[in-house]
Amino acid sequence: MATASFPDMKPTSRRFRMGDIPSTTYTSLSGAVFRRAYGNKKTGYTLDLTFENISDVAELKTNSGTTNEILDHYESVNGTFKSFALTNTTFSGMGASVRGRIQAPSNVKWRYASPPEVRSVYSDISTVTVKLVAEIEA
Repeated sequence: MATASFPDMKPTSRRFRMGDIPSTTYTSLSGAVFRRAYGNKKTGYTLDLTFENISDVAELKTNSGTTNEILDHYESVNGTFKSFALTNTTFSGMGASVRGRIQAPSNVKWRYASPPEVRSVYSDISTVTVKLVAEIEA
């Protein structure tokens, strides 16, 4: 059974870090350096999403979604265990070339790197930070 995509919400800010090719560096006794690559696809992409001043409950929901939607999604994918897809709204307002780098390769799936962080701003208003890590599904 497929897991639900991340809630269809536009983040206030995003922070993306590209992955790297899995490799190990060895240094010989003579000081020569050798590198060994273990593949040709980058791994370890990370994406941090911040949703500022969003409603906690559906009754106050604006176009940005709710805190409970994010927390419900986190629970539905068993925390950091299951992977999921991101919706196009997650990348809304971002240039196509940068968006393409984040979504490449095409079979990349995301999972929570850690539980969402919720900071209460006002009664029923919160700022939520989500840290995601990308994996290539086999």
